[in-house]
Amino acid sequence: MALLTVENVGVRFGGVIALDGLTFAVDEGHICALIGPNGAGKTTLFNVLSRLYEASEGSVAFDDHDLLKLAPHDIARIGIARTFQNVALFPALTVLENVMTGAHCQGKIGMGRAMLRIGVAREEKALRARCRSILERLGLGAQAERPAAGLPFGTLKRIEFARALASEPRLLLLDEPANGLTHGEVDELGETIRSIRDQFNLTLLLVEHHMAMVMAISDHIVVLDFGRKIAEGPPSLVRNDPKVIEAYLGAPA
Repeated sequence: MALLTVENVGVRFGGVIALDGLTFAVDEGHICALIGPNGAGKTTLFNVLSRLYEASEGSVAFDDHDLLKLAPHDIARIGIARTFQNVALFPALTVLENVMTGAHCQGKIGMGRAMLRIGVAREEKALRARCRSILERLGLGAQAERPAAGLPFGTLKRIEFARALASEPRLLLLDEPANGLTHGEVDELGETIRSIRDQFNLTLLLVEHHMAMVMAISDHIVVLDFGRKIAEGPPSLVRNDPKVIEAYLGAPA
């Protein structure tokens, strides 16, 4: 069953067509990759799903929600989280505190009670325990009390995953998660993505240029070129599609 359904979505910036009638669906529990050359419209779609951009046409359904009618601050509340191409953690905060910032949308205490400090300590204690558990499950428990500043880039990427998981999403959007990683770290990242899918019962949609990882971990792949879908299907089908080879993977010599 599809958790996310994108139907005929178009995005225009003046005379520039960034997305043109894009339609696809992501089944619950699957890892779906969105690939294509630079400028194909991949990040534009992520920004539509995050409500950072307005679609010019089309519809997006997430579970029972009409996504395009929601405000950006409601996206996390309904179960969608996102990471970005560039890591944006708070260097002076500890790893645990950085992860806790991802759970702000799950807070039950309103502004009035927070100002009066009613129930704050109890909620914060529970939040700390939950976020520490997430770090342990991602193999980051030993770094929980360390400042984020100075940690290896690959570790910072996993902390960003943990922060996204703190919001208890059903759908996780990963925007070029392998960007800046070494080959060894990319292999480890692929294993991490599959692990968090299984451990946290997630559905994942990722934009990625690292084709070896995409082909290894994806259940379904959607290929864009100049804002249009040119192919979709399982990795075995997409990697042999002539249009994909010509537009993205490179025509054989």
